[in-house]
Amino acid sequence: MRLWRRRPRTVDLYLPLRRIEHLFEAPRIDPFAPDLEDDDPRPGLERMVRAVQRARRRATVRVTVGLPAEVITPGLEERARAALSRECRRRIALLDDDIDGARRLGIRTLLWGLLAVLFINGAVGALGTTEPGSVEDALSTGLQTVAWVVLWVPINLLIYDLWYYRRDRRAYRTLRDLALGVVPRRRAEAGTGPGPEASGDETRD
Repeated sequence: MRLWRRRPRTVDLYLPLRRIEHLFEAPRIDPFAPDLEDDDPRPGLERMVRAVQRARRRATVRVTVGLPAEVITPGLEERARAALSRECRRRIALLDDDIDGARRLGIRTLLWGLLAVLFINGAVGALGTTEPGSVEDALSTGLQTVAWVVLWVPINLLIYDLWYYRRDRRAYRTLRDLALGVVPRRRAEAGTGPGPEASGDETRD
């Protein structure tokens, strides 16, 4: 098992869907239907985001949606592109709010955490030199541990949470202006089987 994979320079994604609405909503898959066994239960947009996140930051992205020929109507591709752009802008706005909220809360908890650490370190200093194994030694060690734990919340907010939010926002910004393609699915295709240029939601170098 490889722990480190080289991130692809291009994303060439083919999404076989049964309805264009499944680009944004999860398809309802009947577990008792054998012909749906290979269908992906995730919305197409979620699969697109994951593919972009696995690729390099400036990767070239191309996404093609395969639909049954009978559901493809004139102008569907343009409407799908417009809907994708609107949905990406909506999610970017939500992530902007999440980023602002996490940053504000992180800074606030960091300030309170630093004050708590100063107070705890003062309490540890007041205990002075302690004998190993004594109650005072155990109390001193416990207070020092609490000081580090207090700082974990702001560190998590300002580093890890913000990183995840920004990663998602970057993916939606990439997809916002995407020239989405819509093509008829081949009759031989079933579920998320291979499309004309890529397989499922895999990306290619």
